[in-house]
Amino acid sequence: MELYGTEFKADTTALFAEQLQVSDTLLRDMMQKYPEFFKSVERKEKLKKVLKPQASEREFEYAMLAILTGAQVADMDKIAQNLLMAGLLEDSNELYKSIVKRFSKEQLFVLLGQYFGVHIEAYTLQHLMEHILYAHFQRYAQFEDATLQKKYETTRANASALFVDDWLQTKDREVLEQYMQEIEWAFSIVELLNDRPVEHYANISTFPIIDVLLIEKLTTELLHQTSNLEEWKEILQKRLNMHWANRNERIRGLLTVLVHVIDLTMHKTLLKQYDTRIPLYVQYASDLYLIDQAYRRFIVGYMQLENREVLDELAEKLTNWYENKYISKVAEETNFTLEQEELGKLPKQATFYKENIEPIMQKESTRVFVIISDALRFEAGAELRERLDARANGSATISPLVANMPTYTQLGMASLLPHKKLTIAPNGTVLADGEPTNGLTNRIKILQKSEPEAIAFRFDEISSWSRATADEQLKGKRLVYVYHDVIDAAGDSVKSERETYAAVERAMDDLAKLVDLLSRWQAKRIFITADHGFLYQNSKVENAEKVVSVEGEKFDGNRRFVVGKNLVIGAGAIALPETFTTLQDAEKAIAKGINRFVGGGSLQFVHGGATPQEAITPLIDYRRTSQATPVEISVAMPSRVIKNFRVEVPMYQEHSISTESMAHTVRFAFYLEGERISNEVDYTFNMQGQNHERTAKLIFDLTEQYYKAGQKCTLKMATVEGNKVTPYSEAEFTIHMYNALY
Repeated sequence: MELYGTEFKADTTALFAEQLQVSDTLLRDMMQKYPEFFKSVERKEKLKKVLKPQASEREFEYAMLAILTGAQVADMDKIAQNLLMAGLLEDSNELYKSIVKRFSKEQLFVLLGQYFGVHIEAYTLQHLMEHILYAHFQRYAQFEDATLQKKYETTRANASALFVDDWLQTKDREVLEQYMQEIEWAFSIVELLNDRPVEHYANISTFPIIDVLLIEKLTTELLHQTSNLEEWKEILQKRLNMHWANRNERIRGLLTVLVHVIDLTMHKTLLKQYDTRIPLYVQYASDLYLIDQAYRRFIVGYMQLENREVLDELAEKLTNWYENKYISKVAEETNFTLEQEELGKLPKQATFYKENIEPIMQKESTRVFVIISDALRFEAGAELRERLDARANGSATISPLVANMPTYTQLGMASLLPHKKLTIAPNGTVLADGEPTNGLTNRIKILQKSEPEAIAFRFDEISSWSRATADEQLKGKRLVYVYHDVIDAAGDSVKSERETYAAVERAMDDLAKLVDLLSRWQAKRIFITADHGFLYQNSKVENAEKVVSVEGEKFDGNRRFVVGKNLVIGAGAIALPETFTTLQDAEKAIAKGINRFVGGGSLQFVHGGATPQEAITPLIDYRRTSQATPVEISVAMPSRVIKNFRVEVPMYQEHSISTESMAHTVRFAFYLEGERISNEVDYTFNMQGQNHERTAKLIFDLTEQYYKAGQKCTLKMATVEGNKVTPYSEAEFTIHMYNALY
């Protein structure tokens, strides 16, 4: 009977051991060592839910600590997180007090020490937290500090760093963030890093002061023109994806603005490379516009900063270069362009309808939308095109159009309508083949003369439609013009002209949302263009740039132009060459360079002249396409063997990014028997180029533990789309850490 059966015990301890599915001996030992724990019926009931069947002594102790700390599972990382969240001072930490009373202070620190690799006989919760954060700090540090290394020596640095990473992913991360900010001073991070090369600490995400140090160092280098711009841009873009940039708006704002500063600084060379043999407008549409784009992005970000005084000196220096070097050079070249009557071989705004819309109306049955955004200049259009082209179900291209001059709304809007001849009435109304072009009703009449199934709406009207309203309003319509006015509305008012750049941001958002809306209505062809651009100076316009207005019989005009008869043109203006305009039966004069005529109206925001910022408008051709698919990726390792705790895995992107293949963000981590044993790495695969140019090397740190030789682990990959994470692929690796055997 003894051989085939088990000994029956009727006492309560034995029955409890059966319920827990652990050995009677182990339970009795635990009850003897920790009698206070077992005095509570509630704790004993919880033990049944938390304790693993056939648990070892350590697993039993983990289960007890889980109950005392409120952890849902008997894992040391959850136990430690709950314990540390309750405070680093033992006297005020209620969970710690409960463990001391009902478990064992000494055994608690033994277990914590084993898990986090702390080999100090007596240490505190404060020291443990410092120890863990130092491991996280050191993971990506390219140096070692002897004092800190000795104080926080560990055999499980990767496990400690992973503990921090996991905690930062929880809703309770604010407690850890507070500890990080307190402990960065205990480590004297500023003194530790201040004199070190940037590359020694550029990849460390632990403490927010690191971002501050990098911001200060880059700002100083930019002021003294000693920075390696390409390296700094890569560093900043990495920092923007790190923890503190995503949690602290001030840090994120400063990092983002500095990216724009670097872009603007890099683009300064475009002005030095200016080729006088190539027409100004051609060079502007090719690359000079990038200067205006980077400066606008910089000013928008800078003005939104709460603590922008950090960048005040840099902003003053950049604005001085932009307005006194770049704009002055553009003004000089604009004057030369007018004198030489050299437009360059670029498409003209006045032929937009004939060359772009009419062929579609004649040969296709596609419904076409034309969105005209008042004062959307070329550089903003280029940014908008990038945003639209990044979409999964669309493709966007851009080409420049030379606006009809003078570059003002009435003429620009008329030029985009079907017409053979443009003239102007004495009251300022621009006529297309004798018909007035001002107002929505008049424009619809002109459109319907060329295309009977045409209609026009204002942006505010169409953007509020439901799908049913859209179907009703657009039924039978083949050509739809949509008029949008945000930039010009802000810039043309003295009260709001300083909000011009912010208005550009709003305009791009509006237009992107409108494209989304039209795409949902199955629109396949969408053109986006503008009547004119604008010239904007953030600084106060100097008196030297204000000139006496042209005299004569004026039909229309503003700070930059006059249209009329018998015009008397002074030294600060120039008669507009006929090759620059198709407006007939009137004289046209514009202010030279960046001059403004004396009179009313805005001074910082102007248009009507011939600078490329005013005269070059975008023509975006957006086509709805079939859904692009995320690029496939694969592990580029012939032998998938892990020999060290730090693992480098090359990943290959199967195709170059194109209209058929879109970027793919993937989250990677190693798992063993369902448990994660490495840090998580997020990487966006958006590479273009040949096969050898589409490989990324990812670094993983495995937790320090004993791995059996030949044991299999899995690299799990998941697609990340916003807050949505879905499994993508897996790759099996074999562990052969021979150094773990001796």
